[in-house]
Amino acid sequence: MPVTIANLSKELSWLSLARNQITGIIPAGLGMFQRLTKLNLEDNLFTGALLVDIGQLPSLQDLDLSHNRFLGQIPQSFGNITKLSKLSLSNNFLDDTIPTSLGNLRTLVSIDISCNFLSGRIPQEILSIPSLTILLNLSNNALSGSIPAQIGHLNNLVSIDLSMNKLTGEIPDAVGSCVQLRLLHFQGNLLQGKIPNGLKTLGVLENLDLSSNNLTGPIPEFLESIKTLNHLNLSFNNLSGSVPDTGIFCNAIILSLIGNSLLCGGPPFLQFPSCASMRSQHQMHLLIVFCILGTLILLLFSIATYCCIKRRLKLNIVYQENLFLSEAHESISYDELRSATQSFSPVNLIGSGSFGNVYRGTFIVDENLATTVAIKVLNLNLRGASRSFLTECNALRRIRHRNLVKVITVCSGLDHNGGEFNALVLEFICNGSLDEWLHPNTMTNSLTAKRLSLMRRLCIALDVAAALEYLHHNIEPPIVHCDIKPSNILLDDDLIAHVTDFGLAKIMDAEVWKKNPGGSESSSLAVKGTIGYVPPEYGSGCGASTDGDIYSYGVLLLEMLTGKRPTDSFNLGETSLVNYVKMAYPNKLLEVLDASATYSGNTQDVMDLVIHPVFRLALACCQGSPRQRIKMDCVVEELNAIKKACAALMGA
Repeated sequence: MPVTIANLSKELSWLSLARNQITGIIPAGLGMFQRLTKLNLEDNLFTGALLVDIGQLPSLQDLDLSHNRFLGQIPQSFGNITKLSKLSLSNNFLDDTIPTSLGNLRTLVSIDISCNFLSGRIPQEILSIPSLTILLNLSNNALSGSIPAQIGHLNNLVSIDLSMNKLTGEIPDAVGSCVQLRLLHFQGNLLQGKIPNGLKTLGVLENLDLSSNNLTGPIPEFLESIKTLNHLNLSFNNLSGSVPDTGIFCNAIILSLIGNSLLCGGPPFLQFPSCASMRSQHQMHLLIVFCILGTLILLLFSIATYCCIKRRLKLNIVYQENLFLSEAHESISYDELRSATQSFSPVNLIGSGSFGNVYRGTFIVDENLATTVAIKVLNLNLRGASRSFLTECNALRRIRHRNLVKVITVCSGLDHNGGEFNALVLEFICNGSLDEWLHPNTMTNSLTAKRLSLMRRLCIALDVAAALEYLHHNIEPPIVHCDIKPSNILLDDDLIAHVTDFGLAKIMDAEVWKKNPGGSESSSLAVKGTIGYVPPEYGSGCGASTDGDIYSYGVLLLEMLTGKRPTDSFNLGETSLVNYVKMAYPNKLLEVLDASATYSGNTQDVMDLVIHPVFRLALACCQGSPRQRIKMDCVVEELNAIKKACAALMGA
């Protein structure tokens, strides 16, 4: 948009530049159009922060900035546009909290700020705007906390959508006071408790979606008596009891109850077991449980005795097999490593990089037993590597997690030429790296990547997230990996992911961390990383932080979903994988999804419950500001929910 737009007549009352391909920021000066009543910039490519100037337009009644790429906060000054009746800021990259000043807009009839990255609680002030009659859409954000009871003040509102957030607690009975509601969407949250009886007063309700929550209890019978209801989705909850068999429950097209394993009865097309058979099964299960308990009590002593004897025998074998791995064996000699790798033969070379080389090593325990390990020989030309090697590796030896490649022991000494030699002995993971699976080259089987279905990619992503959660939240002080990328993710025979190459990770200084948890800090080695995965703040001199790992993880997740490296070329003039996905989010995600990420089930359901949420999660990790990035414990929580929905949809 040219800056000369400020030269237009100050009498301008209506400005629409919608559905073009206009880029850049909104120029200053819009605040001069004091008579402007409508401003529509929807569906463009505007970037930057929302102008505070817009809050200085006293006559503005209709503001639509949706489907752009605006960043940052919603200005508090927007609460000064007291004549505003329609506000749409949806499908941008806005973050922080919803300003309470929006509660000053007492003539507002419609507000849509969906599909952003807004967090915090829903302001009670918004729910007390008496003029809201058309739409309240806060969906697809990261809002948390409970749904305020003040929602009942919106008794003239037609449509409420709070879906795809992190809302907790119970659905308030006060929703029943919104007697004009035709659409009510609360799906994709963490809501608990029963479906409230207060909803029975919603006599004109047409569309109700409470799916993908943690709701319990029976399906209320009053739902079958709401004659106007033409869409009901209660899927993926923990509902129980009998399913009604009249009203909307007789129509398979407009009803969804899948993912509620404790339901019974209902029309035959739902394929739930009969309630009588479930009661019989329950009684039979109780009988079986009592029988099993009695048997276990009788056998407990025998089993315990057997296990003790077996454990003693097994410990003797394991001790022989892993003698060189034991904690008592503090280090291993250069000669032993040289022998295990056949003098570091190229035949045993399984990886290389700036850190050095990785070799397969085989230790002969006895004539019938051998153990394979990975031996990383460090490049001591790295600045500070020799100085920090023993300190950091000894700390990392105490780390134990199923998704981290274990550092078994170390070698620090002289090689056969008298030069300094440092190496790490790691557990051997046999199925290659994630990079090889996502990007098979011409020398490998081109069908390999196709075996990584969408569900499998979610499992791998969850494995990596669990490892980072452990490093960030379960270790004090936390450990920052600093180089999360596909080549540092190894897959075992069961395709379980193991994060490797953290022997040179950054251990945060304990005193600095206690004073500033989550902050950055300079470590003993220069900040490491790989182009495309390094967070932007590292380029401006910030030290390593857990937030940096989160950014790298977000890029990794986008690479797993799109099949594109962050260093690839992208269309539409984009130079980064993050921006490439932002351009497609949220309406064109199927166009950027890797074709080899196969899935089954209804495409729209998979899109709504799996693809859209996981892309949104990845972008939340890739926020430009470190403090706006989602934390790894929340990533694990959300990925678990997405994986659960994916498994239910695909019958896994």
